[in-house]
Amino acid sequence: MCSAAGAQIVLNNATISALPSVPQVLTKLLETLQDENSGLEQLANLVEMDVVISARVLEIANSAAYRRNHHPVLSIRSGIVILGWDMVKMLTLSIICQRMFNDYYEQSNQDIEHYWYHSLRCAVIAKSLATHTETASPDEAYVAGLLHNIGRLGLLAGFKHKYPPFFAIDDSLPGYLESEVAHFGIDHCELGAWIIRNWNIKSFLEDAVAYHHLSVTQLEHTPALVKIVYLANLLLIERRPERQSALIVAKKWFQLDSDVINELMSLGISQVHILSDSLGINVGAAHTSQHDWDRQEPDIEALVEALSKNFSSPPATSPPFSKNKLVKGVMDTALINHLESTCLQVGQQDGFFELLSKLSRLLCNAREVLLFVPDEARQHLSGKPIAEDQGWIESFQFPIKPSTSIITAAWIKKSYCHSFQAFDGFKPSLPDQQIMRLCGVEGMLCFPMFAKDTLVGVMVFALNQAEFLIAKQQLNVQAALARIVASRLLPDQKPADPELEAAVHEERLKRFVHETSTPLSTIKNYLAILEQKMLLNGIPNRDIAIVNEEIDRVGSLIGNLYSGEQEHIAASTDINQLIQDLLALHRQTYLQPAGIKVTLNLYPNLPKITTIPYQVRQVLVNLIRNAAEAMPEGGELSISTFLENQSGSGQGILIQISDTGPGIPESVLSKLFTPVESTKGGEHGGIGLSISHDLVKGLCGSIACRTSSTGTTFDIRLPIQANPHSKLIN
Repeated sequence: MCSAAGAQIVLNNATISALPSVPQVLTKLLETLQDENSGLEQLANLVEMDVVISARVLEIANSAAYRRNHHPVLSIRSGIVILGWDMVKMLTLSIICQRMFNDYYEQSNQDIEHYWYHSLRCAVIAKSLATHTETASPDEAYVAGLLHNIGRLGLLAGFKHKYPPFFAIDDSLPGYLESEVAHFGIDHCELGAWIIRNWNIKSFLEDAVAYHHLSVTQLEHTPALVKIVYLANLLLIERRPERQSALIVAKKWFQLDSDVINELMSLGISQVHILSDSLGINVGAAHTSQHDWDRQEPDIEALVEALSKNFSSPPATSPPFSKNKLVKGVMDTALINHLESTCLQVGQQDGFFELLSKLSRLLCNAREVLLFVPDEARQHLSGKPIAEDQGWIESFQFPIKPSTSIITAAWIKKSYCHSFQAFDGFKPSLPDQQIMRLCGVEGMLCFPMFAKDTLVGVMVFALNQAEFLIAKQQLNVQAALARIVASRLLPDQKPADPELEAAVHEERLKRFVHETSTPLSTIKNYLAILEQKMLLNGIPNRDIAIVNEEIDRVGSLIGNLYSGEQEHIAASTDINQLIQDLLALHRQTYLQPAGIKVTLNLYPNLPKITTIPYQVRQVLVNLIRNAAEAMPEGGELSISTFLENQSGSGQGILIQISDTGPGIPESVLSKLFTPVESTKGGEHGGIGLSISHDLVKGLCGSIACRTSSTGTTFDIRLPIQANPHSKLIN
């Protein structure tokens, strides 16, 4: 545990967003985010090179807003996938905006580059050691190596003018940690561990950061991850005794001889050199790394005093305040524009409020976001729950009078108010204190919510003092969030004209049909070109035909949205072939990656049936997807066909689709084929089985379900020849 003085330093000065990054990496990240042709893979490669953004991605991915189970997120790539492209873009823009006025770049940029070089080498070598020894997760080892010295960035951010001389010194020198504690009340190992401890994850990542400067004997019985990071850091020390010690430790802990270590080191360092060259980073050594400390014991205090002269005043070439302000304004505008466009993409109110919680955590470091709205008489402000665990907020109702609450003060002043008295804040009332206690924070930042010049409520960001100091630099971001929320709340108070809504909906459908037809036609044209090339090279092109059919099916679906007509021509259909085509299309996209084994038991020489193949295909796709989603950890999907005598209609076929998932709950089973709210969440609308039921019924067939705790089976029965008096119309 860190000392009380050290904890206070962290509390007041150090949050991850405030820590410095290498400008070249941030510039490259911005270029990638603005390039429409860039993908998540390219983005992940760059994020993995930045200590601060990597730490922030992992911190947010492990927060309550994003974590969906008890498993910690310890892979940077997994964190990026969880957050998504838009969130990572806003995160990067936010971090850059928050650093615009930090002056340690002008004074310490060379040392920040050296820090980056050391951390990246440690990450690459730790990952190689984990891969070679198979004793720890390579991804987790990479993260631990990348973040092992994050406490040094924390001290640099907290003490911009006092810590740079320490930052320029090799932290592996004897007496370095003791000198840090003497000057700052905490050393960088404890501070780094404190930062990671606040992520609340079950991992040895915190220990790897905290113990990387202990003695070998103290780490004898620690987990492999701690030893891997310790060894990786030790291998990077230039002094002869430490190099010899590293080789001994590698042999003792992991049975790795010097040849293997040298090979791992050579490959790792060459990778980092390629990266630094591509970014234009001229990496040098720390000011004290080249000194021959084998013969002379270092005096840390004397080194700090000597180096302090280099950091005594900002260089004359510092950019003027007005230029910094202009650049920051441009960056803030870009961030807010992206924020607004992201929010506009969310349709349903529940989904929007879930996004709001994530954005508040991501951009404002808020532990929780609360909304207070007025009653009809606009005499009181009441809490409005926006999450399942916010039911308690309805207990708070404030009369709109002065001195009632900081929340009502923001309403009356029509300006933001906060509770941090050390920074000219309001003294919190007793209800304010209760809200802060329930949110587990030290204070609140309140913004009035305006929409079209109408005051519709107050938005409250619950945060600690360290987060407030960061948020204070970007108040226009919180104001933008409040404005966006207000625009969503305003329609709730003024019911829309039903005829106008119907007209708008029709216009949207018309535009959607028009806009989607162009890319579909383009895809078909390219497929035709590809098909010709494959024919010229003698390559079978059955897959192209399947994809073309699927595109036609999507086109028909989109066209039917607007036209309202869904009549299709029946045709003689080979059901066995149709099933095999579907599996060829879907097996590699989501069945195999999920570890799902597919078993086919198709009736030989199954007669063709007269039906609408497009609709049968849609039913089967819905059921196959449902089965796959029921087995996220893998399982077995079985599809069988049978020829049978069907009562009252002669011969027919039976299609059985079975999975080994957990089964369907009784409460869902009773309403299985009616359109209900989906239990899957996300983009699922809960109408897939209802559509399938209607389609099968329209094809003069039937669909039934059998389920248990060991799996679910759907039986689809279709006639060989539909009743001639029945229209095949759905």
